[in-house]
Formats: sequence, C-alpha cells, structure tokens
Amino acid sequence: MGIMTFNLRTGRFFMKKKLMSILLSAAVSVSMVAGMGAVAYADTAEDNEAIKLEKVKEADSKGEEPVLDINEIYGLSPAGDLAELAGDLSLTDEEVQKIKDGNFRVAICMHMLNNDVNVTKANLIKDTLESYGIDVIAVTDGESDVDTMITNLETVMAMNPDLVISIAYDVNAMVPIFEQVRDAGIKLVFFECAPTGFEAGKDYAALVSTDYYGNGRFAAEYMAYLLDYKGTVGIAYYDADVWTCNQRDQAFRDVMEKYPDIEVVADQGYADFNQAGVVGDAILAQYPDVDAIYATWDSPAEQIIESAVAVGRDDLIVTTVDLGDSSARIMAENGMIKAIGSPRSYEDGNAIAMSALYALIDKDLGSGYIATPTMGVTSENLLDAYKTIFNTEPDSAIVDLWNENTGSK
Repeated sequence: MGIMTFNLRTGRFFMKKKLMSILLSAAVSVSMVAGMGAVAYADTAEDNEAIKLEKVKEADSKGEEPVLDINEIYGLSPAGDLAELAGDLSLTDEEVQKIKDGNFRVAICMHMLNNDVNVTKANLIKDTLESYGIDVIAVTDGESDVDTMITNLETVMAMNPDLVISIAYDVNAMVPIFEQVRDAGIKLVFFECAPTGFEAGKDYAALVSTDYYGNGRFAAEYMAYLLDYKGTVGIAYYDADVWTCNQRDQAFRDVMEKYPDIEVVADQGYADFNQAGVVGDAILAQYPDVDAIYATWDSPAEQIIESAVAVGRDDLIVTTVDLGDSSARIMAENGMIKAIGSPRSYEDGNAIAMSALYALIDKDLGSGYIATPTMGVTSENLLDAYKTIFNTEPDSAIVDLWNENTGSK
C-alpha cells in the first residue's frame, strides 16, 4: 500500500510513489522493544547526562568488535529524560473494540518523505491504524521545510482529526502551531522531537524515538574498531538545529574522545545537506591522507564517497547513520560505507502507531518517552539487519551483490 499524501494546492489526496519497492506486512504487531526492562531514573537531567556519558565510556571494550544487535538505549530525550522501556505495549480485546467503535480520525504530518526510513515508518503507521478501523485522513510531506510543515498542520487541523502524529522539526519555531493543535483539543503523539516547553501527559500523549545518540555512538565505535583505535578522522556534520542529527553528531564526538590515538583533524558542517560533498572536498583537500570520515546520515555519506573517488581515495573508511537501499548497495559491494548505526524503522513505526492507539482511548503511557535501540549494520549482517529494520527482504540486486562480494567469504 502506498502513502496517500494530501496535495495542498488541489485539496485532493494522491498516491505518493515509494522511494523503494517495499511491501509491509498487513499483520499488526504490538511489540515495541522486546526484552527491555524498566528504567531507573536519576533525579535531574544533569544526572542523566552523566549516566549517558558513563555508559558510552564503558561500551564496547577496546579490541572487540562492537555489538551489532544492540539492546540498550544510550541517549536521552530532548528534555534530558531516560527512556521508558516497558517492554511490550498491548491492548485487551475490550480496548481493541473500543478503538474500532470510536470512529477516530488521525492525521500524520511527516517532516520529509524523501528517504527509505521515513517512507517505511509512515506506511507502517498508516497501515496499523487503518487495521484498527481508524480513518487516516492525511499523510503530509513537510519537504524538510518548517513553513511547509506549519501549512500542512493548519490544513489538517481544519479537517478536525482526533489525533495528530508529527515531529517538531524545529523545536522552537513550531511551538505556536503545536499550541494551536493542542488548544483545539486534538491529541498529539510526537516522534523524534517534541516542541520546547511541551510536557508529556499534559501537552502531548507520547514522544517515540529511536536512540539517535546510540546511532552515532555505533558509527563512531565501529570506525574506531576498523582503525584499530589509531589514526585520523574527519567529521562532516549537519550544521542545523535538528535534535536528531545533533544527537548523532555529538555521540560520534563523545566516543572519539575516548581514544587518545585517534585525532579528529576536521569537524566541518553543511547547512544544506545537498552540499555535504563540498565539505568532503574541503576535508580531503586539507587532509588528503585522512583515514576515515563520518557523515550525519547516508545521503551525505554518499556525497563524501563521491569526493573521495574524485581524488582517488577508494580506501577511505566511511561510517554513517540510516540504512537505505543505496547505502545497502554500497555496503553489499564492499564499498566505502563500512558501518551504519540505523534506526529500527519497523519497530519505530509500530511504536508510534501503538502509542497513538493508547492515546485515543486515554490508556496510560507511563513517562511518555519511548525509545527503540540502534541496529548496527556492517557487511557481515547486512541482509539480516535490513530485514529487521524494514520487515522485508532486501531487493534481489542487493542480495546478489552481497553474495558476490561477501556471502562466499
């Protein structure tokens, strides 16, 4: 099933072409974070920050391959809270019937639908909600633009939904529009970021996020492992106030500080992600022998690779965050992307949908902050990791490349 997107110019819905050929199961899973236990909360955000940094310091002993199938949350919420890891969310038969009888209407306002992670997430949320008889009245694409997101939210507000699922793409600039949504009596479930000053249980029902700090931590730990904990590293980071990206980048820096024989020779940002290659060019021009470069997510990483190829550096080690079809192909052919700290997109989408179901019937969501762990991806576990992340098999071309370059080794 494709994503039904609302066209703000025509006032009609249309089917948005998927960015990859992915068929999600219609079966509804209620599992969120299997096997995760309760969280011991510290007194303050400062205490939680200290706990986070200590966990990073102790993680993945030097010399051992970093754990790929990660079952721990390293990061905090934007407010500095530890994640609520209650294990499974489930609904009783009575609650399911209450949802189906509720004639609920939900709108999903995405910040972008230009990558595999968000397309997978949006599809799963929509399919899950509809399986419970909920009318998903819109799925909108913010096109990575705050003003577009605000316009989309104003449009869906006029459609009188019971609940809106969205993200505070700019945690400060989007406060007024989300105040309008809240004050209109529309329930809110956020993914990744909530607006500044909003409180769980008061202003919104839940914030569901992958462990973005954990994503960046893995990308750093695996790079350090491949470098045998010595060498030179460049960082090409997203120079914008976007919490999810800022978390990944800071985690990478925090990990590198653990290793005295690794020198970060360049830490340069790009405000427009289409300009990541310019940063790659600059790093490689100034440090032509740099051993490795990290980029905030996979599309910028691919631009870094183009920069490296242009100067004959096919030996450059690149690590990043987010697995997509393009980065999977690069990894399957033993290209420069050697490790990815990826969100578990299927689990994330399921957690968001289930949190929305809870909110619609006013079922308790605990602290209101729910997180899913990172999936570490390398050529070693690429095919299995892809299936875990997207709940589908990778394209046959990726499988063929993997068998040709990795599977027989």
